[in-house]
Amino acid sequence: MTPSTERLERLKKQEEQLKARIQQEQARVSASAKKERDGKLISWGVAVEQLLADDTFQAEWWKLQCQRVLSGRTLERALVQELASLESTTEHQLTP
Repeated sequence: MTPSTERLERLKKQEEQLKARIQQEQARVSASAKKERDGKLISWGVAVEQLLADDTFQAEWWKLQCQRVLSGRTLERALVQELASLESTTEHQLTP
């Protein structure tokens, strides 16, 4: 092998190592951003639950807002507890 070929091989190896390090760092940054977003969403969820519990948000208003911005499974998840409480309230109202 000539010195130029050896140098080229060494540089290629360094390039591959750098690519692997870049990929690892991108994954770390992405995981960190996801963790931060998850924490924020959980905090918002806690706030919404509290606002629904103390009637700051009326359940029917919340349902309409969710239907406006959510759909499918996401909408079902957002309303599952609210719908259950509406059903139990309705059952109590219908019971003589």
